[in-house]
Amino acid sequence: MADALLAATACGYLLITVPYHDQSITEPGHIAVTFWGDLLVYASLAWRRRHPLPVLALVWTLWLIGGRWDIWAEWNASWSELSTPTALMLMFYTMGRWTTSRWTGLFLGGTLLPVALGAAQVWAGQHVVPFPVPVPADDLFTMSFVSCMAAWGLGRLRHSEAEALAEAVTRAEESQVQAILDEERVRIARELHDIVAHNVSAIVIQAHGAAAALVDEDVAAADAAIEAIAESGRTALVELRLLLGVLRQAPAEPQPDIRAIHDLVRRLPLEVRLLVEGQAHEVSSVLSLSAYRIVQEALTNTLKHAGKEANAEVLLRYADDGLHIRVTDNGAGRSRQEPGGMRPVGAGHGLTGIQERAAMLGGTARAVPLPDGGFQVEATLPWA
Repeated sequence: MADALLAATACGYLLITVPYHDQSITEPGHIAVTFWGDLLVYASLAWRRRHPLPVLALVWTLWLIGGRWDIWAEWNASWSELSTPTALMLMFYTMGRWTTSRWTGLFLGGTLLPVALGAAQVWAGQHVVPFPVPVPADDLFTMSFVSCMAAWGLGRLRHSEAEALAEAVTRAEESQVQAILDEERVRIARELHDIVAHNVSAIVIQAHGAAAALVDEDVAAADAAIEAIAESGRTALVELRLLLGVLRQAPAEPQPDIRAIHDLVRRLPLEVRLLVEGQAHEVSSVLSLSAYRIVQEALTNTLKHAGKEANAEVLLRYADDGLHIRVTDNGAGRSRQEPGGMRPVGAGHGLTGIQERAAMLGGTARAVPLPDGGFQVEATLPWA
């Protein structure tokens, strides 16, 4: 479109301007011949990028036989006139900018052909080597060659810059894609950790409870523990299927969200109290999933380190600046390896995952041991 517009503008300019050109600077009838040649040259520019080599051949041929070698004389006489040498330089720029054809060098060297013919005429006699155009001064053709060479060099420079820019853009896109893939791998690893660690921890603890109940011949407690094991196993399978469905880009069911925290608390083999403050409302799916995973991981740590004899409290507070989450346990059933319930802050992947989830949404998270032996996890997830 741009080339067609350029050709149409140049041809329109020639049709309006050239017939009224001052013919005192040229021979009678010369303006008519060169006018139609220039018109054909500039009309062909509509295909200069689609078919650059044939257009260059046409422009160069018309330049050669047009008899208009004195470029600088014509430019000085009428600077606004569009001439064949101007189109020739444009075509050499086009060849340098958009092609790598070796034919360009042949045509570029051909711009010195009139100089060679003129030298042959001078050496052999004016009539020995027939040439249908007057032979101008050699310096004019030298300047013509230099101008075409400069135009081609400028085109090659722009071609190199465009290639370098395209290569830089490609590298940037590849780096961005790799960063996205790395982030996705981390996200998947975090999801797998949350799913497996929580449910397997619950299964292990319930298995110990069932074994203890069987030793004490407490059939009811053993049945409850076994049922809890089955429920944790089913939950793990469902969540793993959901994750695999997301990887296949065909999720069968939605991911867990804030509302699923109620079911999570109900399924756990420890006493958990759920509190909600503020006006509950719909939140984004990413924030909702992150809130669920943070609570799940915090309660998993409670179950793992404090045992099912511990009591926990989950607080969800809807504030103006975001969703505030606090999970606290009393450490009542702490393991022997952790005197006083003082679990190391930041140890393991669970607490790190909580911090990463909060940071991903622009929020914060921290985990601290309580003076009375319990443990507390706090996170803030901004609405924005």
